[in-house]
Amino acid sequence: MEKPRFKDTGKGIYHFLDCVLVECPRCHRCAKIIGNPRKYYPKLVCEMCGLTRSKQSVNIGSEKYGEFILWLKTDCCGNTLWAYNEEHLDYLESYVSASLREHIPNINNNSLASRLPNWIKSAKNRESILKCILKLRQRLNSK
Repeated sequence: MEKPRFKDTGKGIYHFLDCVLVECPRCHRCAKIIGNPRKYYPKLVCEMCGLTRSKQSVNIGSEKYGEFILWLKTDCCGNTLWAYNEEHLDYLESYVSASLREHIPNINNNSLASRLPNWIKSAKNRESILKCILKLRQRLNSK
């Protein structure tokens, strides 16, 4: 049987920013921030309570998206595991579940896979992280 593989395609974190799932500051349900900040101003839209809000700038790369709390985050292995959306969660699951990880030569430190923290890369955490990813999937399906 062939081992699961992950092939690094060079995707960076910005690839996952077209739609970010966050907690609505008004009703605390799942809201979306639509719009990649590299292209145009992102806009928060909550389909549950109708709140809309535009942002001129956001900080990325952490468990918060600007002032908003990410919808997909959980404590994991003494750290916080987070994802911007289902596509980002799929990417993390593919990376973590793979026992063989292939990287594109000469992409340096630009891909998301090359920038993941060591605790996510560690095989000893694989089972725990996959359980946390399943927990995030359940949260995603209950939004």
